[in-house]
Amino acid sequence: MNAAMHWSLKDKDNIIVCRPALPLDTPSMIELTRHIWEGEDYGPDVWADWLGDAEGILAVAESGGVVVGLGKLTRLSQSDWWMEGLRVHPDFEGRGIASRLNDYLLDYWQRTGSGVVRLATSSSREPVKHLSRKKGFKIIGEYSTFIAPIRNQVSNNAAKNLFQPLNADQVLGAVEWLTKPKVDRLPFGMMDLGWQFAEPKTQYFARYMVNKQVWWWRDQQGLLIMIDKKDGSDIWARIRMLACEDGDMVELLSDVRMLAGNYGYAGVTWMAPLIPRIVGNLSQAGFRRDWDSCLLVFEKHHPQR
Repeated sequence: MNAAMHWSLKDKDNIIVCRPALPLDTPSMIELTRHIWEGEDYGPDVWADWLGDAEGILAVAESGGVVVGLGKLTRLSQSDWWMEGLRVHPDFEGRGIASRLNDYLLDYWQRTGSGVVRLATSSSREPVKHLSRKKGFKIIGEYSTFIAPIRNQVSNNAAKNLFQPLNADQVLGAVEWLTKPKVDRLPFGMMDLGWQFAEPKTQYFARYMVNKQVWWWRDQQGLLIMIDKKDGSDIWARIRMLACEDGDMVELLSDVRMLAGNYGYAGVTWMAPLIPRIVGNLSQAGFRRDWDSCLLVFEKHHPQR
C-alpha cells in the first residue's frame, strides 16, 4: 500500500481523488454497490478480504468525502495479476472515473509488479471493452456457460477406473503435461480460478487439491478440476478445468456427467472456451449453451518486467 499514490481530477464542484481504500470507506461502498446489479453485487461479501490483501491494492474514487467508485488489483502469483471489481456509482457515470481508477491500478502494477495483468468482462459491457482496448489490453479468450444433465451412475469401482485423484507428488507433472510445447490440451492455455484466469501453476492446483477436486482421467489421458456450485436447492458440479487431446473431449465430457451422477449432483456446468470445435464437442456430449453473452478475458504485458 505504501507504493500507492493519490490521483485527482476536477468534477464540477468537487475534486475526485483516487486513493487506497480504508475500513472507514465501508458505508460508502455499501451504498455504492446497492445500485449495482440490482443490489446483488458481490462487493460487500469480499470487501473485508480485499481490504486485508497486503500484496495487491483496493482503490476507491472519492468525491466530497463519498466513495463514488472502486476497483481491485490482485496478485495471483509472482507473474500473474488480476483486475476486478471496477465499479462507478450510476450518478457519476460518464465522467471518466472508471478510466482514472483503471489508470491508478495499472500505475501501481507497472511500478510494483511484473508479468501479466488480466481482467474479464461480459461481452455485453461495451464501455469496459472499449476502456480495456484503449489501455492496451488484448482479448485472449472467450468463454460461455454450458450445462448438461447427469448420466446414469456406474459402480464405484468403474468410476475409480475412469477417474483417479491427483496426488501431491504428481502436481508438477500435471502442469508440465498441460503446458507441453506444441500440445493444445488446455484451450486458451488458462485455468479457471473462479472468475479469475491464469496460466497453470503448481500453486493454483493446491487450492483445489485440499478438497480432492482434481482428477486424472483414464490413466492420464485427461485432467479434470470439478467443484460444487449451489443453484437454489440443488448442488451442481462445476468444471473449473477440463484438459485432454482434442479427439478425447466428447468421451471425457460424457464421463464427467457420469462422475457427477455418482456424486449426487443435479447436473454439470462449465464456463467453456468458445472455440468452434469445443462447442461441437459439448453438443455431442449432451451439453447446451446456457448464456447468450460470453465472458471476455483480456491481458496486458508489463512494459519492462
